[in-house]
Formats: sequence, structure tokens, C-alpha cells
Amino acid sequence: MSSPLRKYNYNQKYRYESLYEKNHSYCDFDIKPIKKKITKKHKIKKKNAVASFFALVILGVWCYYICPYMYEKYLCPLFLNRVYNKHLDFDISPYVFPTRAYFKNSFLIDKNLLVLKVNKSKEISDIQVVSELTDTKNKLITLFQKYPRLKPSVFVWEYSTGAGLEINSDEVYPSASIIKIPIVFELMRLIDSSKDTKHPIELTDKRAFSEEFRTLGSGNLQYTKAGNIYSLDHLANIMIADSDNSATNMLLYEIGGVDGFNRAMRNLGLKVTSMHEWLPDLNGENKITAREISKILYNIDNPNYINVKYKNILKEYLGNTKNIHLLNEKLPKDVMILHKTGDIASMLGDTGIVYTNNGKKYIVTILVKRPDNDWSAKSLIQDASLLIYNDIKNL
Repeated sequence: MSSPLRKYNYNQKYRYESLYEKNHSYCDFDIKPIKKKITKKHKIKKKNAVASFFALVILGVWCYYICPYMYEKYLCPLFLNRVYNKHLDFDISPYVFPTRAYFKNSFLIDKNLLVLKVNKSKEISDIQVVSELTDTKNKLITLFQKYPRLKPSVFVWEYSTGAGLEINSDEVYPSASIIKIPIVFELMRLIDSSKDTKHPIELTDKRAFSEEFRTLGSGNLQYTKAGNIYSLDHLANIMIADSDNSATNMLLYEIGGVDGFNRAMRNLGLKVTSMHEWLPDLNGENKITAREISKILYNIDNPNYINVKYKNILKEYLGNTKNIHLLNEKLPKDVMILHKTGDIASMLGDTGIVYTNNGKKYIVTILVKRPDNDWSAKSLIQDASLLIYNDIKNL
């Protein structure tokens, strides 16, 4: 008689177990239980104290000497250009948390929402023209008809009343040397903002003049010997007073070059003011508008961007401008003007803050596009400046 069908189940104790064998005291075959082998854990060896000590010493040397060396030697120059710009600090957060700049938590009716992040603006304050100097504007338009070959752009704003006028003030013009105003403005802002960083910079800091900064045009620095040392204060002063192009290139490098300048202008909210060439830029590739350059002058007095110390230094630079034959030429000798001129073949201009001899104060920018070196642009600026001065003085 054949044996009943045997079924097998898996069991942890035995590999297989017969149901038939469970229910009967006998079995026609032997099933030997196969027990799992229990492996003993290896004993943990005692740590070698000497080896651990040397490992800690090596780790300490690596962290204290090698890591900082690699950071300063390779990481900083590669990512930060810290060899020359030691005031810059590396912020890794945009790379670790790339969405932080786009989203933030917001609460609405006790609910936590993920919304677009709006960064606090670093833009400089705009000039609000409360009323128009209509009579003065009409006089200027009549004056400009005498110069059909020229195309002027004008922006005027008076401090006490907020009155002003605009003629082609948003039209893009070559900047010439007027671009040196936003350069020195950004330099002062950079120095001021670096005081709380690991590597603050000061106007007393020295820089070496090198061949890469030597350029043609105005200024005497181009005739000096490479390797001469100058303070940032000296370079900024001759950049404005003498309109020195070589000094300008040194300071432009200090604020990050052409790209650094353009980033700074965008951060300030200036849409047109930009650089595409290092100086002398005789072809007029660098651009400004009369409104934007006036806006920069207006914000010299803005304490949110430049503190009082650097504001006064900026005004001192602008008061030292040696070219006094445009806005200043026909005004009374006791009138103070903080200004900067610009002169290339296609554009002549002057922009500044004028203090009248009866206590008035106003911003005026006059830019003139002209045929190649047409010196009638000089007469236009002089006549327009006198007209504006007389009208504002009598407000």
C-alpha cells in the first residue's frame, strides 16, 4: 500500500518537516533536521592607541595647514578672484539652496504658503519731478533751434521745490568721461559696504600701476613708470579732477571690471548706464542717459547707500574738476558746482550739482550729440547753463 501523499512546509528550526510524520509515530523514511549554523561574532580588537594618535595628528595638520592653503591658493582665485579683490566673500547658499531666491514661506489666514520671493531692492531712489519748469523748457527749445546740427539732452531738478524739466532725458547717449561718476560712486559704496567683512578696503589702500592699465587720452598717469604705488584716494581724485583714463581703468578693475560695473548698475536700478569698453572708449560704446546720471548725483545725499563720510569725499572729488569751461563758464565766479565733464568726437557733456549764490541748489545734466568734434556744442552748453541758472535763481 502506497504511503499517503506527503506535504512539506518550511520551518525555521528544520529545513523541511513532513505532515505525515507529524501525525504518525512511524515514518517509512528518515528526515534529519538541518539546523542553521550559528556563527559567533568576531571579537572586536582593541584599538591601537598609537595609530589613533598619529591619525589625529595628521588630520589636524591637514585641517589647519593644507585646507586653508588649498582654499587661498586655488579655490579663491578660481571662484572669487580673491588675489586682487580680497573684500569679496564667497556665499555657497545659492548653490546648496538654489530655490531660496525664488520661494519663501508666507502666512495667509493662519495657513503656511509657498510663494514667490521678492528681494528687498537695492535700487537707488528716483528723482520725483513735482512740477515742470515750463518757461525754462520753452526757452531752451528756442535756444536749441540755433544749433540745428546738434541734438541735446537735458535734465534739470531743483531741490527745494521739486520742480524740473526734461528734454530727451531718456534717450541713450555715449557717456565719454561722465561714466567716471558711476565708477567712483560704486567704489565708495563698495568701500563702505566692506567695512563689516573679513577683508575691508580703505581709500588709503595702495595699488600698483601696471602696463595693462596704461591708456591714451586725458590724464598724466599714462606717462608714469609701471610699478609706482598709488592710494585709491589719489586714483579717485585724479580720475575726476584730471579725468585720468589710466586711473579710471585701475579703479574699474577694483570694482570688478566692465562686468562688475554693469552688475552694479543693474543692482542700483539703472537700465541704460553701462560699459562695453575700457577707457578711453573713443567710439562711444559706453552709454548713459541724462536722467540716470542725474539720478546718481541725487543719491550722493542718500544715507542708505553712502554714509556721510564717503558722501563728503565724493563731493570733494567732484568739486576738484579742472575743466570749468562748460556748465561753469558763464556763471558767476562765486557759484559752486560739483560736476564732471565728458568729451569725445560724437558727444560733449557736463553734469553736476549747482549751488546758486542765493541759496538755491539744483541738478543739471546737458549732453550733446554732435558731428565730429563740432565745438558749437560747447557754446550750447554754456548758454543753456546760464539760462537755467538765472531762471532757478529767481524761482
